[in-house]
Amino acid sequence: MASDLPLSYNLAGSLVAFAGYCAWRSYSSRQYNLPPGPRPDPIIGNLRQFPQANQEKVFGEWGKEFGDVIYMQVFGQGVLVLNSVQAAHDLLETRGSIYSDRPRFVALGELMGWESVVTQMPYGDRFRRHRRLIQDHFSRSMVESFRPIQTQEVHNLLNGLLENPELFSTHIRRFAAGTIMQIAYGHTVDSVEDKYIKLADEALTATVNYGSPGSQLVDLVPALKYLPVWMPGTGFKRRASVVYKLVRAMIETPFEMVKSKMYLGTCTPCFTSSLLENYEKTFDHMDAAEAEEDIRAAAGVLYAAGSDTIASTLHTFILAMAMYPDIYKKVQEEIDRVTGTSRLPNLEDRANLPYLSCVMKEVHRWNPPVPLAMPHKLMTKDDEYRGYIIPKDTTVLANVWAMMKDPEIYPEPTKFRPERFMEMTKEDAERYDPREAVFGFGRRICPGKLLADTGFFLAASRIAATLSISGVFDESGNGPCAAFAGDLVSHPRPFKCDIKPRSESWRQLILEEDNQAASV
Repeated sequence: MASDLPLSYNLAGSLVAFAGYCAWRSYSSRQYNLPPGPRPDPIIGNLRQFPQANQEKVFGEWGKEFGDVIYMQVFGQGVLVLNSVQAAHDLLETRGSIYSDRPRFVALGELMGWESVVTQMPYGDRFRRHRRLIQDHFSRSMVESFRPIQTQEVHNLLNGLLENPELFSTHIRRFAAGTIMQIAYGHTVDSVEDKYIKLADEALTATVNYGSPGSQLVDLVPALKYLPVWMPGTGFKRRASVVYKLVRAMIETPFEMVKSKMYLGTCTPCFTSSLLENYEKTFDHMDAAEAEEDIRAAAGVLYAAGSDTIASTLHTFILAMAMYPDIYKKVQEEIDRVTGTSRLPNLEDRANLPYLSCVMKEVHRWNPPVPLAMPHKLMTKDDEYRGYIIPKDTTVLANVWAMMKDPEIYPEPTKFRPERFMEMTKEDAERYDPREAVFGFGRRICPGKLLADTGFFLAASRIAATLSISGVFDESGNGPCAAFAGDLVSHPRPFKCDIKPRSESWRQLILEEDNQAASV
């Protein structure tokens, strides 16, 4: 029997069958009028050309040769890269009903334990259930109810910047983590050394260091996941098992903390407690264990998907203001005209701060937090676009970085220039608002978009109202520069800047407002 054959024979047979499958897929695709792309090799397709790092930049360069829609194959698996806002809108938004699936994430989901979170789920009933849970909790009315939490966290941030301004990066991380942890678990974060924050950061760092979703060899050849860990070349499984333990600790530990506090009657109302209290209604016909796993995963994704991107955005804002003091001065002058010197800006002032709004848009455009959006997959059938055929099951990558660097839409794209949005027509300013791309597309758009946008406005407006920011230059005259790093989430590289109160009266106002916020 086949099962009695040595493992090497079984593996060799599997590889031969897989090579035949790849050759068949490659031959079949030639019958289609496919979008342009780099020339594939036999069997392996475009594996040699497929970038392992800085994918968004490489794909952006390919766009100069092949256009804004690029097709590749890797071991028979089709990959479509969208480099323009128009193409992403046409396929992922207008045709979202067939472009909302996810490719199979063997490494990220099945080996590292992220398969239960909504951002990785295939499109289906469970995905819709999870998304509905999160959308209901982040509706406009619910986000309004979170304002006291966001306001207090902003004041914690301002106090940290007053006391230890050189640790601004740490304060930003604590601000992002604190907001999400309060909403998800009712837990107050005092520092980045918090037990639950450290658990989450360890899991996220290990996940990011493993590699980009869908780019590992095991994603392209799923049968490799069944190889025993003692075999040469299976280091990917050993590394994934370490990440798996960290991911489960991140998801399970704060969840158990909420359950324990609910039992003792000391739990602060939050996303997790609300779902646990109402799970019989929410998870009708599901057993308790299955319902709890859904709640664990739904709460865990809030931190995993939200904290790092919030931190990236605010960190980029600080960098931009340190690099462009004239722009920062304009923001401060606008805020002063609206609020005077007796109070801090609030959400009701936002409509009267159009320049700050443009600055926020430019922050998203200049350094989109997720340069290459999570992959989509074409479901159910082949599709036709611009006269080309896109085969069923094609993985679709939205290159947000390239979209935000399109010189036809954003002239001088490497420059931080908020005025560009004031120079556009009203229709173009809405159509090319970076927030329409950086939060995802179609049925996969981030359900926490409104919360993130509100928090960014409160933090940016109150930092600008109260604090001076200036770049610190070294002996060679080099100051902060536009340098970013990160495979999944893009952060500014470390830089130095000087942060201090605009005046003593502003320092006192921060302290007074902080006391008021704490008493709410």
